[in-house]
Amino acid sequence: MASNSNNADSIHPAISWQGRVVNGVMGRAIKPVISRLRFTRRFMKFSQLGFDALTLALPVPANVHIARTHVGGVPGEWLIAGREVRSNRVVLYFHGGAYFFGSPRSHRAVTWRLSRHCRAKVLALDYRQPPDWCYPAPLEDAVRAYQGLLTQGYRSEDIVFAGDSAGGNLALVTLLRLRELSLPLPACAVLISPWADLTCSGESHWRNVVQDPFIPMKALRFVSASYSEGYDPASPMLSPAFADLTGLPPLLIQVGSTEVLYSDAVRVAEQAGKAGVPCQLQVWEDMMHVFHALAAWLPEASLALREIGSFVNERLRDRDNAGHMRARARVVSRRA
Repeated sequence: MASNSNNADSIHPAISWQGRVVNGVMGRAIKPVISRLRFTRRFMKFSQLGFDALTLALPVPANVHIARTHVGGVPGEWLIAGREVRSNRVVLYFHGGAYFFGSPRSHRAVTWRLSRHCRAKVLALDYRQPPDWCYPAPLEDAVRAYQGLLTQGYRSEDIVFAGDSAGGNLALVTLLRLRELSLPLPACAVLISPWADLTCSGESHWRNVVQDPFIPMKALRFVSASYSEGYDPASPMLSPAFADLTGLPPLLIQVGSTEVLYSDAVRVAEQAGKAGVPCQLQVWEDMMHVFHALAAWLPEASLALREIGSFVNERLRDRDNAGHMRARARVVSRRA
């Protein structure tokens, strides 16, 4: 299990045959297809629709409450799962998808479980993405949504940032922008396989290029250029692996050992250590990129989500008396 000390790393060994099967299928069937795709603006648009449709097959229990919303003028959805949710707690979730696909709908398999394990309402943000929008549009949306939560009466110490892949990048750079604006920072942040180096220059970007069962580097470089168009991808506000993280709240980082983004996670943890920011880096042996989405079948994913819940609950426990149990939201169609 992970150490609770500051800037502690932990290795979670592979424990299941399911993980080996998933890696095999992804590496032999999915990654070769992605590698042969020709990435264009039209393909990016098609991917957004196709990925949403595909991930709707991931099961969401009927008792999970989902409601569309706008917070700070930014669209998104609320998710509430379980009877132990505290009304004062919010996880502001930034979905992944390499800054060109994905949505709150595509990531429900992760977000409803975060609600349950963190005992919090989850606000999954539907921020603007390429090809219609590029940097800094997602960052602007993230800041407005956070300010909207504060305006609605949520306290910064009851808010958690979380995100996967590009969403992990967005969570980090939003923290940096809030620091610039001298706004109160959230209680902590959870980064799942964060894409923190848009220059694609990390060691694992070449060392794990064959081992990674999912992400081809050609695709990563294309979407980096698309998102950072007109800006230097080495800028800390685009690549927080190069940022000074001084003053940021405690971080939990989870990453698979064979991911091409492994070194991104390690470098963020190193930057946190240099800045004196409490940080736990959990390395999950042989796990694919954002394996958490397969928690319905993958034991490691369920364990990783429980680790996130433990991290969040430890930091928000003192505020529990401020919120009553089980705030409800209107249920919408699973195919909304």
